[in-house]
Amino acid sequence: MKISGVVESANALPVQVKGCSSFMQYSYRYDGPVGNTSESSPDRRNRIVALHGIHELLAQCTDDQEFLSYCRSNDFYFYGGGWQSWGFGGELSPGEYPKNFGPFLSGLKTYFTFPGRWPEVINGKKTQDKFILKGQFIIYFRWKQTYLVLASTGPIVGMEAELLPPVQYYVDRENKTVAATIYADGKRWKPFELMSQITVFTASTFFALKDGIKKLFGGIDEKRFSMLTFLNTDTKRIKCAGWESWYNHYSNIDEELITKDLENISQTENLITLSYTSKELPAVFQIDDGWEKALGQWQANPEKFPSGMQNLAQKIETAGYIPGIWIAPFIIDYRSEFAQQHKDWILKDERRKPLSAGLNTSWGARWGRHQPSKAHSFFCLDLSRDDVLDYLDRLMEIIIEEWGFRYIKLDFLYAGMLNGRFDQGGAAYQWYDRAIKKLTRRWVNSRGQSVAYLGCGVPFESSFTTLPLSRIGPDTKHDWDDPVLERMHYPARPGAKPNLISTLGHAFWDQSIFINDPDVVFLRTTNISLSDGEKELIALVDKLFASQIMHSDDLIEFNINEQEFTQKIAGWYKALDKQEFGMETIEAGMLVIFSRNGKYCGLINMSEKPFTRTKEEFIQSINYQLGLSLDAETVELKPVVENCLNAGDLFTAERHSISVFKIVQEAVDEEE
Repeated sequence: MKISGVVESANALPVQVKGCSSFMQYSYRYDGPVGNTSESSPDRRNRIVALHGIHELLAQCTDDQEFLSYCRSNDFYFYGGGWQSWGFGGELSPGEYPKNFGPFLSGLKTYFTFPGRWPEVINGKKTQDKFILKGQFIIYFRWKQTYLVLASTGPIVGMEAELLPPVQYYVDRENKTVAATIYADGKRWKPFELMSQITVFTASTFFALKDGIKKLFGGIDEKRFSMLTFLNTDTKRIKCAGWESWYNHYSNIDEELITKDLENISQTENLITLSYTSKELPAVFQIDDGWEKALGQWQANPEKFPSGMQNLAQKIETAGYIPGIWIAPFIIDYRSEFAQQHKDWILKDERRKPLSAGLNTSWGARWGRHQPSKAHSFFCLDLSRDDVLDYLDRLMEIIIEEWGFRYIKLDFLYAGMLNGRFDQGGAAYQWYDRAIKKLTRRWVNSRGQSVAYLGCGVPFESSFTTLPLSRIGPDTKHDWDDPVLERMHYPARPGAKPNLISTLGHAFWDQSIFINDPDVVFLRTTNISLSDGEKELIALVDKLFASQIMHSDDLIEFNINEQEFTQKIAGWYKALDKQEFGMETIEAGMLVIFSRNGKYCGLINMSEKPFTRTKEEFIQSINYQLGLSLDAETVELKPVVENCLNAGDLFTAERHSISVFKIVQEAVDEEE
């Protein structure tokens, strides 16, 4: 459908992927009014660039009339991608809509809401309507096992030439339409300037979906991943591992505690020692939040770290680990000495007041002269300012060259994409891109050692070209879920369950868009409410569906029960090493999983009720997904990880569990 001020063109890409249709690329260019400077006026809100019928897009990808008829008569599963790391990253079932997070604690909405001013109405419906589905960057519609994918491939263009703004989609289930808008608030357009590119294709299986995305995104710039090879623990794909301080100590750290952890990591049979360093594989040792003088004042707190960060990084390096450190370079506590000295560096809103970047009771005053916005707000830097950019560059020089850290966790990066009154005008996505490239320009330090960056709280579409290693889900937690935030329907809440949903939901991105970091695994017995089955589920989902294993358990209080449990997990890691797994969702939270080579399969159950599959149903899924012809009567499913009740040909997965089986046929060699 024609959109005012936009001209659309379409062409088939010369891309062929087994199990995928042709790839149709839609390009959208500016075709609106210009002023005396041969440019448009600055965009005041997210601009609508496209509106399509879902079934019309589907018909351009397939001529299977029986399937098209099925799709017209049946609703779809919907996957919305997510704006940044902490947003929801899973599927919604047919007829399902996300539950709205209430107006209270509105500062928390900043964490997951697509920024800028949305259009009020699209195709006759309000964009804030609770029955409008929203997604960003990459979305899909799924009928049975077939996916219709819409991927904003503008960033690929940006890797070589033009930088394009991120995309948000609005999906009308009732009328079967999908619209696309771009976040370019403040941007001035030139005649016929490229505004967005969206590629559409269908995929018939999970691995076809994954391969299609990899073809679009993964092979564009191989240097993105090759820069991480010094972290690699695998021979086939980029895999990383390490220990971090956050999920046991949180911000209650000091030099003595971190030093004790460093001493104990090599003296106990913990997961990092068993699976990585004992095999002479690289591992990170990361100091998380709590070392700094104040949020935005990135100096060592002299009371907690009297010897300074350089001394600690040297100790970590000497112990044989890659020194890692947490930093949130774009955000700042207004109460800090640094903020008071640089008030002009803080991004302002349209009323010229400091723009809130989120809510955190530890990082912002409740009220008073040190709280110019909502209670407990923290703030962000104006990335359009050259002096701010110079400061960020010097900060990274200190961390990398003077202190000696080589794994830098860059957190709360979404703040750099918030829409404010920029000192130099323009659009947030342009200033964000400039700042991220400045922050990450040191991939090798002056001593010739490699440096890596982990993106977190990262706006996906605007970051994958410069931050290949990134978190792809909300924070996990030593609890299954947060009951209060769950009842409030807060999509960015910390918890094992929401984290697992996003880890599985973003699994088809892994090794193509990002080296997926799923957060940490928990194996401890104290300071935790997770059951052993839930800990196994987290540990194996992270291993099989993502590419970084981080651990955070107390290394000082490591006990015999933790040692035995760790040895079991490490044994499973070894048995399933180098396997690439896919999935098929049967019902919400209930999945059949399978290895690409057809040697392993299993069940995941994140729901609150048992999940049962017959052996025949199990094998049917695997045959379809992998193109095999296994005979259920002659196949044995040999348990590797068993949290499943097996009664004859019935397999019942326990709640919050994972089971993995080796597929064994008669007269087939069981050796790998």
